[in-house]
Amino acid sequence: MRKTGRFLTTAAAIAGGLLLTAAPAEAAPYWQSVSTSSNWSCARTVVHTAKAGVGFQACTVRNHNNDAQVVLVVVNNSTSAVNISGIVDSDFGDGSCGSYSLAVGERRGCFGPTSTVPSCPFGAGVPDDAVTYHNGTVRLTVNGVVNSMESPETQCVYG
Repeated sequence: MRKTGRFLTTAAAIAGGLLLTAAPAEAAPYWQSVSTSSNWSCARTVVHTAKAGVGFQACTVRNHNNDAQVVLVVVNNSTSAVNISGIVDSDFGDGSCGSYSLAVGERRGCFGPTSTVPSCPFGAGVPDDAVTYHNGTVRLTVNGVVNSMESPETQCVYG
């Protein structure tokens, strides 16, 4: 009986460990720390109408493998914490981040899903007027008031 109990405990521990390590990484629905790089293209920062000192911007992040995502970035330069939530609607997928208390001086991002940038339908050198760019809209709620903006566009992949 003693060996059977130890075996079941060990098996349960291994199975639990596999469940924890097998889960896919996912940014949404949580507010994440933000560190921008040359892969980021961001709209200008706009002050939210609900609170002076709270700025937000929409960014498009594209990596060297032609995967991209839209990110809502928020910074609190006001004199008090604010309650925020966010939505990302984009050609790469939709996401949302729940309620979060953004402290004074804090900067966070709500990341939409990452997806492969689509190929251009007509190839290099041929105008792709209707489908050349991909982007999204971000919506930031501060203390119950919603403001939105468009993200920068990213070109389709010529290949």
